Amino acid sequence: MSSTTKEPDQNQVSDEERQRLAKYDCLPCRITGAAAFTGLGGYMLVAGRRQLAAEQHTLTRWQLLARRGSIHGIGIGLIAAGLYRLIN
Repeated sequence: MSSTTKEPDQNQVSDEERQRLAKYDCLPCRITGAAAFTGLGGYMLVAGRRQLAAEQHTLTRWQLLARRGSIHGIGIGLIAAGLYRLIN
């Protein structure tokens, strides 16, 4: 008589363990993502300020404030996303 039941394999991962591991990335992936976001945010701040300084005399006060706010908001937001990516 042959048995059709299989013994559980020691290398198989349970569904709960697989779901827990799926939430986390490896350290190199987090570092790469954080570096990309932080670098992009820094570039946004530097290049945006440089372009804003070049166009400063052709913009009205409100246009200048709006552009400065959006440049700083996006740049700081990307840097914050990079830090968040590194932590989580």
